[in-house]
Amino acid sequence: MSTLHIFSKPLAYYDSTQLENLIKDTDKVLLVGDACYAAKQYFQLNDPLLLLLEDAQARAVKLSPGQTLINYDEFVALTLSTNQSITW
Repeated sequence: MSTLHIFSKPLAYYDSTQLENLIKDTDKVLLVGDACYAAKQYFQLNDPLLLLLEDAQARAVKLSPGQTLINYDEFVALTLSTNQSITW
């Protein structure tokens, strides 16, 4: 069973030690909104790390290795392909 984890704030906002235990290798992590600013902080949680294209572009975020941009259509497809989604 896979889960889509959607984060909208920098990792420091959350208890990252708890998150590491909740996110499995089969899960996907998507960054939206201001979480895109802190994408490098999220590497410990998942690889590849997904960023919403429009939010990353609006914040002039440059991609690092291990990061992938997805658009809204891909976001919808990803949501449908996972068993559940959690918005943090």
